[in-house]
Order: sequence, then structure tokens, then C-alpha cells
Amino acid sequence: MKGQTSKGLRITLLVYTIYSVVYGLLHVISPELVGAKDPAIERILGAAFLVFALGAGLAYLERAWERVKIAVLLQVAWMILYTITMAWGILVGGITADAWPPTIIGAVFAVLLTTLYIREGRINKAEN
Repeated sequence: MKGQTSKGLRITLLVYTIYSVVYGLLHVISPELVGAKDPAIERILGAAFLVFALGAGLAYLERAWERVKIAVLLQVAWMILYTITMAWGILVGGITADAWPPTIIGAVFAVLLTTLYIREGRINKAEN
């Protein structure tokens, strides 16, 4: 359909939303489970994840690309910056190596959301 988001993007947003809610709540409610060096910072990270999960959830519910594209772009930027800062923190020793799995998941979401954002933009541009 013209101007609509693809099923692939919608499924990705749904999975990303669920993951972000679980990850965010884990950091907010129980930062000691994630090996927090500073629980306050972990709670702030968790709160940020919950806010971005809200944005992704709202983008999932909306089908019009023109109304979704800014929210998706914000998710892309967030996942790229999250992945870079987490990897950097692990490599310099400020974050424990146990954080590699969520960092890799973040990288996967960053690549996937970036690819889908570009693809959706091209598809919707071609339709106009």
C-alpha cells in the first residue's frame, strides 16, 4: 500500500519494543543484576530504554511512513550511539565484559533499523 510501512519494519519495531522494555525495566528495577558499578547510572540507562521503547511502540502502532520515519530515525541514532558507547566502555574497562551480549544485540538492531529506514525511504519515494 502506498505510504505504508512494511511488515518487516513493523515486526522489527515490535521485537525492538519488547526487548527494550525488558532491558529497560531490568536496569531500572534491579541494576545489581546487570553488575552495575553505579546503580543510579544504570537506572538512567534503563529509563532511556523505556522512553525509546515507548517511541518504537507508538511507531509500531502507526502505519503511515510519513508519521513513523522520525521515530524510526531516533531509534537508529539511539542504537548506534548506545552500541558505540557500550563497546567503548567495555574496551577501556569502565564496563564489565558481561555487557558484550546486549552490546551485540544493540549493534544488530542498529544495522537492522538503519537498513529498514533506508529501504522504507526508497520504497515510499518511488511510490510518490
